[in-house]
Amino acid sequence: MRNMLCALFIPLAVWYSASAEDKQQNQELNSTLEADRAQTIFQRLYRRRRVEQLEAVKSLLELPEYEKQYKMVIMIAEKVYNVIESSRVTLESSGYIPGAQFPKDENVRDALSNILENTALLGDVLLHLPDITHAILAYNYEWTVMFRWSIGFCNETMLMDPKTVKMINLVAQELNITDRDPSYVNPYRKDAKLEKQTSSHVEIKTSKKKKRKDIRKGPSLSSPRTDL
Repeated sequence: MRNMLCALFIPLAVWYSASAEDKQQNQELNSTLEADRAQTIFQRLYRRRRVEQLEAVKSLLELPEYEKQYKMVIMIAEKVYNVIESSRVTLESSGYIPGAQFPKDENVRDALSNILENTALLGDVLLHLPDITHAILAYNYEWTVMFRWSIGFCNETMLMDPKTVKMINLVAQELNITDRDPSYVNPYRKDAKLEKQTSSHVEIKTSKKKKRKDIRKGPSLSSPRTDL
């Protein structure tokens, strides 16, 4: 009788084990699909946010006075530093790994969004107002350290849109985090404008000298007489 009961329960146990495994696989699949949908929505909202940020940077550039721009950049850099610092703590305590599955926890998502948005914002400010931003970052070393960390972190998430990825790459070159492309020039830098003007002037001057030299090398108007 005992052997018969055991025989009856073996198929049931096998079925229950298989059923539980299928259920777990379905849950994992649904969880993955849910994370993918959440990531898609997240990236769509991030692109919209980037449009708003670029408009804000344009407004910053339109400020008529240098002092007002300087004060605004300080306020932005300080705010960005504080937000990224607190968000970094949240992400590290959650165990989130950039580039891994999109986080399910709303607080973790908010922290991730804060870092991506604020890093991009300060990046835009740096590229458009490089002289002011470099001066501020040089005076606040901890801001620079945090900014450099966030740039690397954002690249690892693989959540940024192509335009922002390109912009962040330019920011990394501007900060000398990565080697600069030979053709890299930030047109918003004052010394870059001066260098461009000087370079153009030198090229024109060199071209004129070369042209004159070529003229001298040419044949003379009259050949020397050989019958004297």
